[in-house]
Amino acid sequence: MSSEGTRNAAPVAGAEPATGHRPTSVQLSERVHAVLGGVNCAIVDVGDGRALLVDSGQDKEYGRKVRKALDALGLELAVILATHSHADHYGGNAYLLRQFPEARVWAPEIEAEIIRTPALEPIYLFHGAKPLPELTGKWLQAEASPVHRVLTAGRDAVGAAGLELLDVRGHAHRQLAVLVDDVLLAADAVFGAETLEKYPIPFAQDVVGQLRACETVAGVSARVLLPGHGAPTEDLVGVAASNRAAVLRAAAAVLAACAAPGARSGASTEDVVVGSAESLGVVLDDLARYHLNYCVVSAHLGRLRELGEVTCAVEGGRLVWRRVAHGADGREDRSTPVAQSRRLEEGGNA
Repeated sequence: MSSEGTRNAAPVAGAEPATGHRPTSVQLSERVHAVLGGVNCAIVDVGDGRALLVDSGQDKEYGRKVRKALDALGLELAVILATHSHADHYGGNAYLLRQFPEARVWAPEIEAEIIRTPALEPIYLFHGAKPLPELTGKWLQAEASPVHRVLTAGRDAVGAAGLELLDVRGHAHRQLAVLVDDVLLAADAVFGAETLEKYPIPFAQDVVGQLRACETVAGVSARVLLPGHGAPTEDLVGVAASNRAAVLRAAAAVLAACAAPGARSGASTEDVVVGSAESLGVVLDDLARYHLNYCVVSAHLGRLRELGEVTCAVEGGRLVWRRVAHGADGREDRSTPVAQSRRLEEGGNA
């Protein structure tokens, strides 16, 4: 969830236009065109003058940008494939459907329900209660969109374009990436380098899934990767590795923010949110950022508990967390960070 690009991305041959004017899209392959911006979208030429759009951006302004790119390519929108239900990836749907009333929307299960009912995202971020107004802006709550078909991972097609839909859940509960020919449209399975630098706790709802998604991206045989945020790159393995490392750094920061084993007072979830943010230089200065970080820290805590790295208990009316001792004498062994790192990495596929 960022408007940042990736300064470490390898250049894609032919991605820069020969003309001096700014293009509405950048061609990644014979049929795939990227609409680059704060959130990346992709137009796939499926033949017969029709197009598949993978993600529609933040809002109607992104929708207008996509419409201009479609017009420049001489294509009519047939299908919008929403990779997941975060508002910045489907916020252009409603505008585009008004422009192309015959277009259909496809989305993964669970994600489809939020796209149809966008209020669900701020509701779950505010623990199921009526959300604060600051959580209902377009960044977290897009305009509602119909979903005409619910997708699962596997092979599919739109017109002449064959698709491989990859399960890259983690950042979102049922996120899909799309492989078209030799181009991987990765959505938010991975982020560019500048995005990782700006957001050192990469957003996740399922950290195990997030780590698996990095492995999936690294294992795809593709020439070009387009992340949801960042520049196109040919270095799939390098981008996946940097994202995995960022997730594990965040996990270590969350673990360190928990109370020591046997501590009289445990660290509340809020304590862990603040402690991990401070250690990674994250500033929690608004309600939206706070609740997004609360969500991802909770996802890390859940995984750490599954790995046996932390315990939780309700004490004095607070949910508190303590690290688990791994020393031979039952005390916490803080002298072996390598062993701790190995445990966190080995738990990536738990």
